[in-house]
Amino acid sequence: MISVNFINKKHMVGVNEFHFEFCPKYRYNCMRKAYINKEIKNLIRKVADEYGIIIKCIAIAEDHIHIFAAIPFSMSCSKALNLLKGRSAYLIFRRFPNFRKRYPKAHFWARGKFSKSISGITSETVERYVEEQQFSKLHETMEQARIEQQSLINYLD
Repeated sequence: MISVNFINKKHMVGVNEFHFEFCPKYRYNCMRKAYINKEIKNLIRKVADEYGIIIKCIAIAEDHIHIFAAIPFSMSCSKALNLLKGRSAYLIFRRFPNFRKRYPKAHFWARGKFSKSISGITSETVERYVEEQQFSKLHETMEQARIEQQSLINYLD
């Protein structure tokens, strides 16, 4: 049996945890610099605090974000994502005005998003998954595959 820490609120008991994933528009690698990555993480945490969303774990890659969060019972998953993406985009443009050159219409995040309710697995599993994202290894593996593919083409002559 999975042990779960239920939250007790006014006439409500349960768990409202989700795994969110979203990326910047056009999947630009705009979060590759460490200070930008760190600042965006802080801004997302600030937005979450404003709306009562508890971020348990967050991982930011060059071109996408994973968030493990608990949202209030009165808030839908879709509403939580809209608040996180919308308000954080506003704060990101205020913190990094040069991003307006790349995103002139002030749409920082892409329209697409991923969310999964954390119900059939333990929260520790999701937290470990988010924390152990090996973004650099993934890109190294993809680059190595591309190099190997190019070298095979050279032998076809």
